[in-house]
Amino acid sequence: MARSGFFTGLDIGTSTIKVLVAEFIGGEMNVIGVSKVKSAGVKDGIIVDIDAAAGAIKTAIEQAEEKAGVNIEKVNVSLPANSLQIEGTQGMIPVPSETKEIRDEDVDSVVKSALTKSVTPEREVITLIPEEFIIDGFQGIKDPRGMMGIRLEMRGILYTGPSTILHNLRKSVEKAGIALENIVISPLAMAQTVLNEGEREFGATVIDMGGGQTTVASMRNQELQYTNIYPEGGDYVTKDISKVLKTSRDIAEALKFNFGNANVEAASTTETVQVDVVGETSPIDVSERYLAEIISARIRHILERVKQDLDRGRVLEMPGGIVLAGGGAILPGVVELAEKVFGTNVKLYIPNQVGIRNPMFANVISLVEYVGNMTEVEAIAQNAVHNEELLRRKPIDVTPTYPTSSIQAVTPPPTRSVPAVPPAEPSAQATEKVADKPKLGDRVRSIFGSMFD
Repeated sequence: MARSGFFTGLDIGTSTIKVLVAEFIGGEMNVIGVSKVKSAGVKDGIIVDIDAAAGAIKTAIEQAEEKAGVNIEKVNVSLPANSLQIEGTQGMIPVPSETKEIRDEDVDSVVKSALTKSVTPEREVITLIPEEFIIDGFQGIKDPRGMMGIRLEMRGILYTGPSTILHNLRKSVEKAGIALENIVISPLAMAQTVLNEGEREFGATVIDMGGGQTTVASMRNQELQYTNIYPEGGDYVTKDISKVLKTSRDIAEALKFNFGNANVEAASTTETVQVDVVGETSPIDVSERYLAEIISARIRHILERVKQDLDRGRVLEMPGGIVLAGGGAILPGVVELAEKVFGTNVKLYIPNQVGIRNPMFANVISLVEYVGNMTEVEAIAQNAVHNEELLRRKPIDVTPTYPTSSIQAVTPPPTRSVPAVPPAEPSAQATEKVADKPKLGDRVRSIFGSMFD
């Protein structure tokens, strides 16, 4: 059953950082505030400069608080699927109470027993999702609380990720002055929200085309079957336009959104746009067809890389086809190009929340929906994982408790620190602004249309 209350989602992307505040009432999500700011300290979806990222996060939080009219004290953060590992796990405990009735504490204990599986030092448990509980051999139980038994078992799916990525994420949120409520795996939440019930059951794939990377997640039988990340996204299209036309990133970004088309056949060969070019004293005319060829080449390259891996895993055979999301998917012609590349049905996901009907908000929306729709048992499991990881990261005091007059005290060993990640130059956020030229001013159009209310 869905929870009630306020939930805040934080999506730390390569190009932008988004914050969404929503209230859940009776299972319905009502968005009350959203913000989007230029990202900093993030490269390919990974935080590489903690201070820069913390500053951008704080700005986004403050803007969301102003729009929502509430104070944000804790956030749920999405985690990209970089080096994500998925494996099955199970735990078992005897039911300790005299009445043998299973309580919240027993669910917590059986989850922690499943976390005893050896995890290498450079990795960390992100979450554990219970699939079923077994009471005295009776299987298929989703919520064992209130039932009676002697032995409680649990089978679930364990998700682990690199400790460095998780450390930098936590530290950035902490430096922004906000408490971290949950870390949610981005493709897992995205698949739950973007795909409908039938697609999640029979199989479909979500392709999230972000600014710095493209994330792929396939779900079947209500479980995440496959996920992968490709370090190319919408920012690479902007870079290509800038390099080929020898123009600034700002102008290239505006050309992409106002005149771009990923379907070369649909672009005009006669319609042109004037572009300021480095080394030229006056603007040059660029046809829409030529601009489309630049855009199509990069997007086709990304999609063909995805197709190779999906073919290898026979994922494209799933009847649900492909669902596109993310800011890189809103360009005209992307759906048509994807249909040609994948040879299957492709559709664009557009959120139905008032005011944010844009695919670029799919990630942060799915994050908040995932947390708001988390069952009580899933919440207990997530809390058990969180507490267990805190305990594992806590330095161990090995100082003897016996008198030190006869035996010299042992000095505690230094705590292993996570290796520092060298800061990368923050990616320049292109703005939707082109030099004010007569032809350009007359032809500027918006592709978003009804995506925004």
